[in-house]
Amino acid sequence: MAKTNKTDIEKETTIHSEKDINTSFDIQIIFRLLSYAKSQGVILFISILMMLAVTGVDLAVPYVTKVAIDDFITPSVHRIKEDSNGSITIDERTYTTPSLADSFTFKKDDNIRYIVESNGNYYLLPEGTHHEDIKSNSTEDYSKVGFPVSAELIATLTQTNKSLLVVLTGTLAGLLLVSFLMTYAHTVLLNHASQKIVYTMREALFDHLQRMNLGFFDKNPVGRLVTRVSNDMNNINEMFTSVLITSLKDFFLLGGTVIVMMMINTKLAVISLSTVPIIIIAASVFRRKARAVQREVKVKLARINATLSENINGMKIIQIFNKQEGIFKAFDEINEDYLKSSVAETRVYAVFRPSMNLVYSISLSLLLWFGGNDAIKGIVDLGVLVAFISYTQQFFRPIMDLSEKFNIFQSSMASAERVFMLLDEENPIDNPVHPVIIGEDDFQGKIEFKDVWFSYTDDPQSDDDYVLKGVSFSVQKGETIALVGSTGSGKTTIISLLSRFYDIQKGEILLDGIDIRDMDLGSLRRKIGIVLQDVFLFSGDIKGNIRLREEAISLDKIQTVASYVNADTFISKLPKAYDEPVVERGATLSAGQRQLLSFARALVFEPKILILDEATSNIDTETELLIQDAIQKMIHKQTTIIVAHRLSTIQHADKILVMSKGEIRETGTHQELLNKGGIYYDLYMLQMKS
Repeated sequence: MAKTNKTDIEKETTIHSEKDINTSFDIQIIFRLLSYAKSQGVILFISILMMLAVTGVDLAVPYVTKVAIDDFITPSVHRIKEDSNGSITIDERTYTTPSLADSFTFKKDDNIRYIVESNGNYYLLPEGTHHEDIKSNSTEDYSKVGFPVSAELIATLTQTNKSLLVVLTGTLAGLLLVSFLMTYAHTVLLNHASQKIVYTMREALFDHLQRMNLGFFDKNPVGRLVTRVSNDMNNINEMFTSVLITSLKDFFLLGGTVIVMMMINTKLAVISLSTVPIIIIAASVFRRKARAVQREVKVKLARINATLSENINGMKIIQIFNKQEGIFKAFDEINEDYLKSSVAETRVYAVFRPSMNLVYSISLSLLLWFGGNDAIKGIVDLGVLVAFISYTQQFFRPIMDLSEKFNIFQSSMASAERVFMLLDEENPIDNPVHPVIIGEDDFQGKIEFKDVWFSYTDDPQSDDDYVLKGVSFSVQKGETIALVGSTGSGKTTIISLLSRFYDIQKGEILLDGIDIRDMDLGSLRRKIGIVLQDVFLFSGDIKGNIRLREEAISLDKIQTVASYVNADTFISKLPKAYDEPVVERGATLSAGQRQLLSFARALVFEPKILILDEATSNIDTETELLIQDAIQKMIHKQTTIIVAHRLSTIQHADKILVMSKGEIRETGTHQELLNKGGIYYDLYMLQMKS
């Protein structure tokens, strides 16, 4: 048994590691996938019918070839009889031209094999005559083993066969044309239905992700989630288009091929299928090996995506600290792990298909040996042998494709299971069964925290695990309070809890006397406007980032709000003003400009509660003056909570809460806290000295 070193264990326990998928086939997952296909049931049913029609044509083509060879090109059996009026009937066709020796008397119904020619004379050889019999006789002896016929009859018979061959060829061409049209329609319908199914699943997954609480995103890297929505969905699409439906065709083709072969010639069918036990053993071994390597490849690919996403997002820090070489080495290790798994996967798949080719060659060799000997002896018709060669190739074709389809199936099953795991992950923060909705006109904006305890861990064991410990305070309508304290004291946590991004373990958070856990989430968050320290801007334009796809907000209102918070000062100077493009994360705008846009964004939705989280911490003095002016205008309209490190920016607050290690240690106005000479006084004096 291979040893597991420390590095491997560390890799498996990082945030980028994936949960292992042990099952290669789960009927519940299949049924769940098919549940998404209900809306496309009619299209899928029509597609399956077309597929069956194409399968029927595939089965008919070798048989038509057999008929063409045996009945029209090199007919090996003729049924011949002579009527009382001197005409003869060959293969159900009557000829009045004298053709046979007058001295020969026909039986009522004779089977004649082969037409032979020697020195301008033609003979029909009776049933049971083998090529060995013909070769052992001289030309004079053909009259002893065959029936002489005239060249005129042979010409007439040949011309008739040519005409019938044209009809048969036209029929075959028509079947192939129908098969082409059916295949085209089947492909279009199947891909349309599959894309609609994946479209529905992708929307459901994205909607689910939007509803998850922030704790979920703390534990799941962006790269992993992107993999679920993009790569895994594409794998599921491949399952529908290349595995589930098309596998039905393969099964019908395999079953139909076996049945037709048995109907034509049982002996040759048994010979052709004699290698099936080898196929079953090889497929069983391949399935086990492929499942293991496929699972490993999926896990390591997801780790690459997650690591890549994290490093690209942090590229600025990587370059600032000149850590490209170290980050590259770490990525190289992960990439090398993926390479090793991919190579191992390639080896497994590289063995299976050549093995199937070898088995097919063995079957073909057996068929040519035994079938060829029977054809030489006249026991088997040439057309039958040709048809069996085609059917054998047709039988092995889907088996040879098994490796590719198994690869897709394994990948799709793993993807589907991980997608469903994500969809099944319960959101601990969800709407109550009967939510309380407070109307906009009735909402006052009174906030109260009552003995609130909160920990980011799911199961805190001691007081040290709690970020907030028995926090209690209240904010009246229209009042402004400030939260100050050292980093990690719990200020930002209070803001996150008020918007119910997380749920508390103990205590209550009340808005207008109602526990926020009883309120409708959408209604609650619409009443709160937040300006964060790290402003996130979406790609698009200026106005789109202010109204956030709320098309009901007019451009006039956007301009009014932007002017109110002093954002119009820089927006009006941009080449396209409010239509100015914004790149990803607003990289072309300064920190102060992004902050002013976030003020306009918060105010345009007319929140009843305004939260400012370190809104002036990363900006220059000139922009800070603009923001301070905007703050003074905004806080008089609604209840306001300000989180700040710069104590000079909160002196106007009605109440200041001083926090330390998750507890409120001091409460009062700016002057009251200075007079106390406590923690606030020390912080203020420290900032004044600096």
